[in-house]
Amino acid sequence: MFRRNVLTGVLLLAILVGGGFARAGELLITASTIPGFDPGMIIEGSQSVSVSKGHKLSLISPTGKVVNITGPYDGVLDPSVSDKNKSKLLTALSILVSGDGKDSTQLGAIRDAASARGRDPFRIDVTASGAQCAIEGKPVTLWMPRGEPLEKIWLERKGSSDAAVVRWPAGESEQPWPKSLAVNDGATYQLLLQPAKKETELLLRVIPAGVAGNKALLAAAMGERGCDSQAIAVLQTPGK
Repeated sequence: MFRRNVLTGVLLLAILVGGGFARAGELLITASTIPGFDPGMIIEGSQSVSVSKGHKLSLISPTGKVVNITGPYDGVLDPSVSDKNKSKLLTALSILVSGDGKDSTQLGAIRDAASARGRDPFRIDVTASGAQCAIEGKPVTLWMPRGEPLEKIWLERKGSSDAAVVRWPAGESEQPWPKSLAVNDGATYQLLLQPAKKETELLLRVIPAGVAGNKALLAAAMGERGCDSQAIAVLQTPGK
């Protein structure tokens, strides 16, 4: 409950002040191969580090700026930052990335799911039940992450008669969301995968397009809606 309240408060504040509350003095570690620099840690951007050859460090600022460091490197994390004020946004993201309140098994599963998403965090995993996020105004893609046989998927919006069938060509890992089935924020969709007869239940959350351009705000929005693996994948995706 505390985690969700922190994230919700951050997003409301971001909407009210247009992100101006987010100070640039601190950075959140999103990925690291360096002992002692763990994902979820918040550190000063003005801090000096020595990164050995072969090691990598990825960080993000409250403004969404991504800092990627590959060794060998010896210097400050981000010369452009100097403000010492702590960002509520980074605090919320730290809770998300560090897995605060989750046991090691849960956190490991979330991180594995995030890594499996690769460079596209927004695909809807048809094999997973629970909350998954899409971006407002963007096409929704259904994704089969493993090489299990799949011929078709029956989708039905829970509590209604709205339904559609998605036929899945052999060897394909993705298919578009069916045009005949509306994408509704907060709606639950029941999926039946054939021929395995596997059933999953998707809680679809739609993220406002206005936050999609800022990685930090986007990840916080996804985490607040329960899309943890997607949020972590967003933070770990290379580029801005």
